[in-house]
Amino acid sequence: MFLQRKYIFKSLKRESTLSSFTLIEVIMVIVILGILVVFARPRFEIFYELKIRGGAKRIISDIRYAQSLATSRHEDYAISFDTADNSYRVYRVSDGATAKDPFTHTDLVVDFDDDSMYRGVNIFSVNFDTTDVLRFNWEGVPYDGDGSLLSNRGTINLHCENRQLTIYVAPQTGRISWQ
Repeated sequence: MFLQRKYIFKSLKRESTLSSFTLIEVIMVIVILGILVVFARPRFEIFYELKIRGGAKRIISDIRYAQSLATSRHEDYAISFDTADNSYRVYRVSDGATAKDPFTHTDLVVDFDDDSMYRGVNIFSVNFDTTDVLRFNWEGVPYDGDGSLLSNRGTINLHCENRQLTIYVAPQTGRISWQ
């Protein structure tokens, strides 16, 4: 019985010494984590760049879709931006009916705050001759929200972290570029 207690005591003592870390091991773990953080930081910058470009591509795609709806259906279609809600929607001008998304067949309303793909991308400002609406007639010609021909190129400014991107819509043609 005495030998059995001695054996149990030794095994408990051995377990307690094996489960602790030395100061050197703790320092090595901290150094390794520091190195990983240094190398991971540039990858986050690329992530933000991809995110803002993805948001811009989505807006450009939906502007082109609104223009194609106007020309194919011989009706005016518009895209209205709401910078306060960080969203926009595509709709038919005659009755205000929201267009359907060609992929999901749901209303074409995009909210960057609700969509995880674009969360963090902000529609900072929109200017189509002092309105926040871009409208296309049946010929695909761009107008402002008041129904006047665009006299200057329209702009949509996006921000994500420390990145900024501007989408331009040319007057007369509706040609879209970004920078």
